Amino acid sequence: MGSSKCIPCTAIILAGGSARRMATDKRFLRIGNENLLERHVRILKKHFDDIIISANDPQKLSYLGLRVIRDEHEGRGPLEGLTSALSASTSEYNFVIAVDIPIIHMKFVKKMHKHLNNVSAVIPVNAEGKQEPLFAFYSRNCIPIFRSALDGGELAIHRALRRCLVYHMPMEGQIVLQNLNEQKDFDTFISTDL
Repeated sequence: MGSSKCIPCTAIILAGGSARRMATDKRFLRIGNENLLERHVRILKKHFDDIIISANDPQKLSYLGLRVIRDEHEGRGPLEGLTSALSASTSEYNFVIAVDIPIIHMKFVKKMHKHLNNVSAVIPVNAEGKQEPLFAFYSRNCIPIFRSALDGGELAIHRALRRCLVYHMPMEGQIVLQNLNEQKDFDTFISTDL
């Protein structure tokens, strides 16, 4: 990336999860003087020209002044949110992050961006071989593949990705993609990372 921005990429924040294990809306967890979703928006605006939020309650998020894209078919999980947001994007390549991944490692994101040529997705893989499909780059050419998977009853992103040309990006040792799934995860994050 020649400039500080991932031109012409769009950033997509997946913010439509049900948060059953957290028992509260993760998007509005307070970190200092902003909530988790606002924090993502603030950071991503420095690096991407366009930001889309994937969520099914656009009225609640209208104060952010960003496009909020509803799932075309509700109740089909993150793959549906991802596919609907990709369909709404005007960028060929899109960086996707789940709202409950609190730390955006931009140096690593920029390294991922360099591997976009000739692939449909760049997916981080940790030392144990676990994919991180909710902190990744996707091309819009994934849309028909994902839509076909969804229409066939396949809701798992990692299985739908088997039909895409993917570059699996090894994660660097110091990078850990943390998820805030439960209240204890958030409490630990607040006490150790800020």
